[in-house]
Amino acid sequence: MRANDTKVLVIQAMAMNLSEKETLSYLADRGGTKISRISLYRLKREIKNNRQSRLSLIAKEKFVDQYLERIDQLETIQKQQWSLYNNEHNNYKKSQILVNIAALQDQISNYYDHCRYVLEKQVLDSKIKVVSQT
Repeated sequence: MRANDTKVLVIQAMAMNLSEKETLSYLADRGGTKISRISLYRLKREIKNNRQSRLSLIAKEKFVDQYLERIDQLETIQKQQWSLYNNEHNNYKKSQILVNIAALQDQISNYYDHCRYVLEKQVLDSKIKVVSQT
């Protein structure tokens, strides 16, 4: 097992608030890796010291992918809701579907607004970085 895989398992164990003994057992069960207590604490310290860089990585790369995926999912759900609406004959059910569509539209709009804010901030940060380097 690679060191990075072990680190991921330690992060998972930390997220689950596992004790030292439970973490070591979790690592052995999931990754087939037995590490010492000292190695465990070294990894935990390293993970805690790198929190900011991990957040930056998520913000720079994974954030955009997750947002786009979520927007795609909501738009697919909305398309399905319209299909259900068009095929429904019961007026009460049609009105319920319209309520669901309206709620989805709010969610989609919020995602687009947040994306615009993030993109504007990235552009602003890039301009500030360029000006400070000159």
